[in-house]
Amino acid sequence: MKQFLELQPTANQNFRLMGFGGRGNLVARLEQSYKVEQSGDYHGACQLRYDAFQDIISTLPDDEDSVVALDRNHGNTLAAMEIMLASAVDNYLAGDGEMAAAQLELLLDCDEEDPLEATPVLALCYVMIGEWECLEDIDTDLGDKSAIRPLLRALHSFVVERTIDSKTVAELARFKEFADELRRADHPTDEAYLRDISSDRPSRAATARELYLRCEPALSLYPDFLPALADLLK
Repeated sequence: MKQFLELQPTANQNFRLMGFGGRGNLVARLEQSYKVEQSGDYHGACQLRYDAFQDIISTLPDDEDSVVALDRNHGNTLAAMEIMLASAVDNYLAGDGEMAAAQLELLLDCDEEDPLEATPVLALCYVMIGEWECLEDIDTDLGDKSAIRPLLRALHSFVVERTIDSKTVAELARFKEFADELRRADHPTDEAYLRDISSDRPSRAATARELYLRCEPALSLYPDFLPALADLLK
């Protein structure tokens, strides 16, 4: 019987995930998971993505020393990468930082250029599971255009050294809307926010709240951090 997923080498020294039949159509499976999620069945959508992820990894070599670079310019292969990221986010939001980190590390092994921007989520997973050395290893990969790097530097310093460096606070304060969001007592996801964030040009305030909500599962494990940071951001 023909496999529903098959690795096919390319002339560019990477691989495509060729799909056969409905089970091998990863584009359709990903789209179906989003439709199920939009219908209100979030847990069902997570299960669909995790099942697809399991099919993907069953196609990859099980040798930890074998790295398979994937061709993101191929539709079904890109969908596989998007499924890996989406399932990792599902697990992170569910509090399973170890599983999410393993999924994201695999994704980055498949494309070290990180076109899907998985690294910030991986950083949050390392925070969730307290892997501070791993967080340090990817610090420079977070770049300087997002508030997540100074935020996680501040958290790392607070947890490990029980202090927050003033330079890091100043760097974080440059992201005014996000700093304002960190000082808020509540972060509502009301109709106004949802309308704003889903628009073609969401406001900086809405984007800041979206980033906060993404960070919240990790930050909630360190309840003393945000009050301490808020005092310094005043």
